[in-house]
Amino acid sequence: MMNTLFDIKELPLSQFEDLGLYNDKQLLLGPEEIQALLNGRRTDLISLRALKGEGFEIERLDARLSLRREDSGELSLMIHPIYRTAREHPLLTAGEMDDLINGRKDFVGRRIDKEEGRWAMYNIEYDPETKDFAGYDVAKVQTPERINGMLLNEEEKSAFKRGELIELTDGTRVQHRASDPKGIRSDRKVLVLSVLLDGGISYLLIRGIRSIRDGANQLNHHTTAFNQALAEMQGAKNVIQQGLSPEDSRHLGTKKITRH
Repeated sequence: MMNTLFDIKELPLSQFEDLGLYNDKQLLLGPEEIQALLNGRRTDLISLRALKGEGFEIERLDARLSLRREDSGELSLMIHPIYRTAREHPLLTAGEMDDLINGRKDFVGRRIDKEEGRWAMYNIEYDPETKDFAGYDVAKVQTPERINGMLLNEEEKSAFKRGELIELTDGTRVQHRASDPKGIRSDRKVLVLSVLLDGGISYLLIRGIRSIRDGANQLNHHTTAFNQALAEMQGAKNVIQQGLSPEDSRHLGTKKITRH
């Protein structure tokens, strides 16, 4: 499977169990939700039920989940509920938040200083489903080598990492989105990605891709380039299935839970 930001063996299973998402050595999430978590992205909305804590009990909570690396090195499970009004972000101005919320910008970039004079580029997006903001380290975005068989040059790979909209030679438009579980949006619902793993090319067919602009119609994905890439994928040995690898599926049993 594709390289992921987090290892499946690091998942904080006790925290999943507290939310009713892990029982009898089985993680009660679908493969796509687990894959989104391991890639450092948010899941789709998930219905959490009968949540109990000190002094509170919630019958049902619809929320998205993500993982965060703590200073201790361990992973923590983050809950992103649906807020009534948009939450403020400490790294954004009021104008920048307004631009993101109203779709005038897809992201705002920030240079974050780290220890020993190092720094990282950090992008912040707006998540309209939860009415809060999602951020990611640009350098940690994994870019495909090809999309629909079309080779991405270094400039296009860099633009993809930064969340900029890129247009391929067949007219297909794609954009990285950290707030989307699949990590990508496009004006086509289906894409064939080619990724470089262990010195060889592997293929990944992604279905159900959301439109770059919510509610916008998407084009027919059966372009000449897509059909050729699909034929190459079907004849290849290294095909990555959407979701978990057989090894990871054995490590954690999966069972689909109720979705929003």
